Amino acid sequence: MVKKPIILIMTSRDESGAASQQLAAKIREQGTHNVVIISDEKYGSAAKLSALDKLMDTGQEYQYLLARKDRGVLKDKLKVRKFSKRVNRINNMLKRFRPEYILCMTPYAHHCAAEAKRKARFSAKIIYFMQSFTVPKRDLYDETDVYIVENSDVKQQLVRLGVHSKDIMTMGLPYDVPRLKKEEIASAKQEFGLPRGKTVYVDISSGKELQSVFALLMDQGDIASYVVNCANAKLRQTLNDMKLDVQNVTVLFVPSADKADEYLSVCDIAVIDYNVSVIYKCFRLGVPSIIYSKDEHVAQDVGYLTEHNLVLKAKEDINVVGLLYKLIQTPLADEMSKNGLKWVEANKLEDIANFLVTYIAV
Repeated sequence: MVKKPIILIMTSRDESGAASQQLAAKIREQGTHNVVIISDEKYGSAAKLSALDKLMDTGQEYQYLLARKDRGVLKDKLKVRKFSKRVNRINNMLKRFRPEYILCMTPYAHHCAAEAKRKARFSAKIIYFMQSFTVPKRDLYDETDVYIVENSDVKQQLVRLGVHSKDIMTMGLPYDVPRLKKEEIASAKQEFGLPRGKTVYVDISSGKELQSVFALLMDQGDIASYVVNCANAKLRQTLNDMKLDVQNVTVLFVPSADKADEYLSVCDIAVIDYNVSVIYKCFRLGVPSIIYSKDEHVAQDVGYLTEHNLVLKAKEDINVVGLLYKLIQTPLADEMSKNGLKWVEANKLEDIANFLVTYIAV
């Protein structure tokens, strides 16, 4: 029996929307390769799971801030005779699985793979899936063989930065969600107990930033019904208490993370913090979205999407309300819906999987 070649996917805990799992499933459907997914609890050298945070000057790049335990990631100046634990772990993974290449799904995984190749000098090629709409800072390494990017503007930016055009594949992002027909949406809304009017998806899964927005939305009365995605049990109880103080407004909470896409697919508008997977799924569903985030690290991406009329940006929480009325009462929602669908129509998850399984043979 011939053993299938292995594709090694490196990711980390800050990955958005289970991208590795979705991509691995599509690759396995091809039947030509096995896939191994390794997260940073297997190769990272820091001990605590809560050590991830954002560096102030690195765009969307998530890296460890425990300088004593992971100094090599922050400064890349760990000059010792032996390899670091991180480099050794990655090198040992390559010896064990002998993958055709390493597919890096997050900036941290990309950094660690490039560092390991530079120091251990292994031959496996590195493919980096850049999951952003613009080029983040410090995401380029000489050790990277191929970049997969979301749009042609990112490709042009990378070319200007010195990456060869032939080494950049413009293929969209690895997020897919089934788009329902109108009658299917109506049936699902009835099943969920949602009224026939507009339904707004409010994503508070990433933290408390949208809590004040939820309070303002409750003050608007029954202009819409709401589906709320909030994983934090304590915060969800706080939001539920707010809901109980308001009459004649339907609010449903997404019961579990694996149901989030199912509920998003029946909504008409989304109010979200910056989350690349939710944004991309909104494009695929034709759901116009309002982004409220004060995170300066995502401002470049949000600005790019706003310029292309793909999302609306709320500078303050009160702006969300005004933008929501605008989407409900004007043709803008239909225009943004068409823009989102057109943006992703040529990008399919199957095409990304097809490219990856044929990459070495090309």
